[in-house]
Amino acid sequence: MKVLGFANRNSGCGFHRVIMPLAMMQDVQACICVVPRAEVIQEGFDVLLYNRQSVWDNNWKKIKNELGIKIVMDLDDGWVLPYSHAMFETYWDLREKIENNIRYADLVTCTNERLADKIRPFNTNVTIIPNGIPFGYQQYHQERRDNERVRIFWAGGDSHERDLKILSNPIKRLIPQSKKILMVLAGYVENETWKGMFRDFTGGGRLPYKKYHGTEPNQYMIAYEDADIMVIPLEETEWHSCKSNLKLLEAACKKLAVVVSRVEPYSLDSDAPVLWVDKQTDWFEHLNFLINNEQARKELGERLYEWAKAKYNLTEINERRRTIFESLIEAPALL
Repeated sequence: MKVLGFANRNSGCGFHRVIMPLAMMQDVQACICVVPRAEVIQEGFDVLLYNRQSVWDNNWKKIKNELGIKIVMDLDDGWVLPYSHAMFETYWDLREKIENNIRYADLVTCTNERLADKIRPFNTNVTIIPNGIPFGYQQYHQERRDNERVRIFWAGGDSHERDLKILSNPIKRLIPQSKKILMVLAGYVENETWKGMFRDFTGGGRLPYKKYHGTEPNQYMIAYEDADIMVIPLEETEWHSCKSNLKLLEAACKKLAVVVSRVEPYSLDSDAPVLWVDKQTDWFEHLNFLINNEQARKELGERLYEWAKAKYNLTEINERRRTIFESLIEAPALL
């Protein structure tokens, strides 16, 4: 089987849903590019895999007829953004294009059932393939750097401004323990939104901190090496429910203790060995407990690692992905 993948190496979605799966898929010849050269197209691929958009949008019928290739569109997030999202206007303009891409795909893959339900009105041939981690491979090793302080870690982008604000008051209650802890913030960019997020995460700058600026997807796990406890605050919204549980898997890779909002998509993994937040006061209580209990941190991290490795190992998920692609090749084309 030969698979052509479209992805930008700076895209986190492209990295986790196209680049890494194809790079690690057994018994498959794969080529990954942003814009395919003519000589590449002539090599005769069986499947095209892309996330959301590609250079061939609006030309799918012609492409299918000319190349005889099966189109697999991947979505790992919703495409109708909430009004409060920084990219609301951009995605509003792209909405029609993305929905058209869904219609013309021979198969749509996504990360959870909530998102699949939104896809089915446009294309009933949708399959759930969760995100996975290649545990022990390249940046996904277990090693962490030592630090005498207990490091409370958060990673993300500025679209999570409202989510991070959830931690503002609980973190202020940690200020009396400032000599014990270090607040580590990853994904930082120099803009006004991030300045506010920094204040929320550091008690207005009164807690010691360290910032990691945004980096390329193949290097971002370096920041996770500087962590002991990961916090995953998330508002309960329809938009968030369509996301994946990737942050939980990344924390598991480094054996971090995790404190997380009990909302979808994370609550779909009700068996995950984490400390769940059901009410606002849980944030401080859980963090205070973990800061002062090293053994509990280690035990939770070990249990989370074993849980995620058994349930979300990319090698096993890729076997399912490859089987699905092989079945698609044998099925009649959808024009």
